[in-house]
Amino acid sequence: MTLGIGYSRRAVAEVEEIMAFLAEHSPPAVRRFSEAMGRAERQLSEFPNSGAPGVRPGTRRLIVGDYILSYRRREAGVEIFAVRHASRRDARL
Repeated sequence: MTLGIGYSRRAVAEVEEIMAFLAEHSPPAVRRFSEAMGRAERQLSEFPNSGAPGVRPGTRRLIVGDYILSYRRREAGVEIFAVRHASRRDARL
């Protein structure tokens, strides 16, 4: 059984910001990031508990290249609520 994947508004804004930055500095990186996110979505839809437990109760984290996806299970599936570069201080949410 595969679960649906959704993004919070904050996560959507973070992904857009990352894509804009990558497009400006390394267009091929946009494709790699997009492909990595697609693989992460497929993984989470089939194995929603595959990421490490997050700092906050009920959350998990999945490493995607240089980025950390923070997510939580929802009734309808999985919600990604943050996408941060691993070097960011607040990436460990």
